[in-house]
Formats: sequence, C-alpha cells, structure tokens
Amino acid sequence: MNPAAPSAAWLRRAFLFAVAAFGWALFSNNTADSDLWGHVLYGQRMLALGQLEWTDPFSWTAAGAPWINHEVLAELALGWVHLHAGGPGLWLLMLALSGATIWIALREAARDTPGGAVALAVGFALSARNLSMGFAARPQLWTALGLAVLLVALRRLHDGRRWPLVALPIMSVVWANTHGGVLAGVLLTVVAAGVLMLQRSPVAGRFALVAVAAVLALPLSPWGLDGVRWLLQSVAYSRPEITEWRPLPFDLLHLPFFVLAAVSIAAWMFTGRERRTWEGAVLAVLLVMALQHRRHAPLFLLGNLMFSTAHLRDLGLQTAAKLDALAKLFRQTAVRAFLAVLFVAAGAAFLVDSVRAPRLKPWTIEVERNIYPMEAVRFIKGHELRGNLLVLFEWGQLAIWQLPDNQVSFDGRLDTVYPHKVIDAHWKFYRDEAVDPEALDLGRADIALLPANLASVTRLLYRGWKLVYADPLAWVLVRDEAAQPGLRGLPLPIYRKRDAVSGRDAFPDAPSARSTAR
Repeated sequence: MNPAAPSAAWLRRAFLFAVAAFGWALFSNNTADSDLWGHVLYGQRMLALGQLEWTDPFSWTAAGAPWINHEVLAELALGWVHLHAGGPGLWLLMLALSGATIWIALREAARDTPGGAVALAVGFALSARNLSMGFAARPQLWTALGLAVLLVALRRLHDGRRWPLVALPIMSVVWANTHGGVLAGVLLTVVAAGVLMLQRSPVAGRFALVAVAAVLALPLSPWGLDGVRWLLQSVAYSRPEITEWRPLPFDLLHLPFFVLAAVSIAAWMFTGRERRTWEGAVLAVLLVMALQHRRHAPLFLLGNLMFSTAHLRDLGLQTAAKLDALAKLFRQTAVRAFLAVLFVAAGAAFLVDSVRAPRLKPWTIEVERNIYPMEAVRFIKGHELRGNLLVLFEWGQLAIWQLPDNQVSFDGRLDTVYPHKVIDAHWKFYRDEAVDPEALDLGRADIALLPANLASVTRLLYRGWKLVYADPLAWVLVRDEAAQPGLRGLPLPIYRKRDAVSGRDAFPDAPSARSTAR
C-alpha cells in the first residue's frame, strides 16, 4: 500500500486532531493557582496607587518589612486584564501566552524536521501532560515564553543573524522585571557561550557579548543590585515544604517525563543528524534543573521539544526501518481506518472533557473548593471576624484578597517579604513543633484559618482558643470569642459537611476591596 494513499492521509489528519484536542484539554485547564489572588491584587494596587509598594502592607508578622516584588510587569498585566475582563480575561491571557510559547517551540522544531508534522505531534503529545503543569495563570508563563524566544534567538545568533545582539539584551531587561526565571535564561546563555568559546567557534564572541549583556540586565529593575542579591539568595534557599521546589519524583504521574528524557538522550547519542554541542549543554542544564526542582520540568520539556525533535524523528526512522513486519501492518487500509476512527474518537473525548465536570465554567478561572477554604473564608467575612489571622501558607493570598480587615501571618510571597526566621517558624508550627515566639508570637493572633487535619490546631485548643467553624477542609478558631461581636447568638461551632468542599467557585470578576486601599 502506498504511504501516500488516501487512507494514510486520513490517518495522519485523525492523529493530528487527537493530539491537538489532547493539548487543548490540558492547556485550557482553568483552575486557580494559590498565588493568583496576590498577583492580580498587587498589579491592581500598583495601577491604582501609581507607584510600587516598597514595604509590606498585608502581614502582621512582617509589617513594614522590605518587599522585593520582582514580578511587577507580570502583575501589572494580570491586574490590568482582570480589571477589564475579570476571570475570563485571565483565562484568555493564559491561553494566549501558552499558545504563543508552544507555537514558537513547534515552529522552531519544524525548521529541523521539514514535512515532519507527525513527528512534531508525537513529540508534543509525549511532553504535553508534564509540560502543561507549568502553564497556569501565573508569572511563570512569561518565563516559559522568554525561554522559547531565547532559544530561538541563540540559534539565529549561531546561524550568523545579528538581530539577537539587540533583541536579547532588551528581552533580558523585560524578563528581569517579569519573573525570577530570568536567572535560568542568563545561566543558559552563559553555558552556551562557554561551550562555544571552548570550541573556539567563530560565533563565540557574539554569544559572549549577549551573555555579558544578560548579566548586566539583571540589576536593571527598581531594586537594582539588592534585587540581584535577593534573587541569588532566593535560588539557594531550600524550600522542601513547597511541593514544586522538591526534586522530581519517579512516580506514575511523572513517568512520561523520565521516559521522554531517556529516549531523547538516546536520540542525541545515535542520531545521524548534526549535533550542536551548545544545544546539548543547554538541555543538560535544563534536565538537571528539572530533576532538582519539579517546577523546572516544563522548561526542560519545552527546550527538548525545540532541540530534540529532529533527533527523535531520526531515531524513530532508524527503528522503523528494522520493523518491516509492523510497517506492513500499518500499510493495510483496514488497520489505518480503524486507527483513524480511534484517534477521532479520542480527540472528541478530549474536547468533551475540556468542558465537562469538574469544570463548571470552562471559560473562566475556577477555584477548587476542596483545595481552597472558600466557605470558611465566607464565614470569617460574613460574621466580621477581625484581627490578625494565623493562616496556612497556601491560603494566605486568598485571605489577603478576600479578608481586607485581617492581616495575615504568612502567604505565598515567601522570602520576597518574610524573614527566614518567620518562614521557618510557620513550617514548625504546621508540623506542631516548638516555635520561637519572637518569630511567630501566637499571642498576637486573633483568628486562625487552618486545615482541619493539622496537628497544631489541637495545640491552639489547649491554649484556650475556641473552634467556631469546621468543614472537612478547614477550621476557623478565635482566641477571644468576646472580642468578635459577629459571633454572638450563634450555636458554635458551625459545622458544614461535604457540600462546603465540593464543586468549584468562579474566580471573582470584581477587584478586591484592597485593590485601592492604602
């Protein structure tokens, strides 16, 4: 059977449709990240105040502490989009940045694999699940886009084009004011320049020039050298309590990553195509970063899609040439028709999956009620519980947005504002260990919003705190019931069942009351 027969063409189209639908189902995921409330709020406050905020206005444990809010451009974009288009605008912005990044990556991979649409689709499909984990509505979106642009620009620079000499320094300045991932971009540029200098490549001087420019761009932010110093210290600071900063686990969820990484290494070893050493070095650095911190896995997959697809295709063709019996099977019209139907059905299932439960409003950002204590927050707000709030790290920025009358003890800004002793004290408190009262004085807290299964909640009850609200996810406690008039006359504690943590809420379209408050 001729590979160009109509049955082969329909199989190809069906496969591409299935991969596109699979990608859509993954990258259109609309669940809120725990920091989204903060990023939107901080951007809107900058727009309203017309200036940066240099010290913390939201916390009682770090009140007035220096705040290195290094993601200002990303937060201005998120705040402005939300101000004009609400949750749907944030969702569309996420899709636009994700789509631009993937398009750049696939277009660059296609330059090495002319006519290799199926190979591109296979590479994307193998990467998509773990890759999509890095594309939530958050400033990391700009790092993914920046990485894609950087790798394209470095390739053009290697090919003799001059525009990267101007574009890369400008991009570095923008990146340095958008997300801390700029440090990864600088590292990769320096690595590429170093490899080419060791090889005495004629383009090594150009790479060295853009590497120096990238380093010099780092202090070109409102925080100058202090911002660079903080960024370097932050990267070195261990965060084992935060899942995405832990090493990449070898489990079923991440198995595709490890398989693809292993096959890609084999493809680089046995490919018949030209290998650029600096590209391999860049991928090696990205792989080490991914293995150390799972949040970097999408960056490796993005670079691998751009640099390894041609080598993977070559390895696949070498392997296929040795499997003549299997090749004959796939030339049969009946087999191709069956596979085409299978791919179309799979693609249709992916599209349906992208608009059905648990997604309730697929075209906006949604908040998962089994992860974020929406009903507990409504209880605090509805009964006007005021005072310093002792809160779980992941819920801190939700509380900042929703509870303008409460200062939080801790939130996802971490060491951009909180001293390390305050951070460490919270980790110890969550583990029910002894806490330094100078770092976290529980006597200054008035209200607690904590997970129902947290051991340290029992310690608060022993200290005289009173439980006033409970659901399967969160408990609300107060230190002095008499100081909270909103609780008078209530049959305390108020218990809620599974309905409090089932389903999703739409991310609020209206700005927080704190968006303009000084």
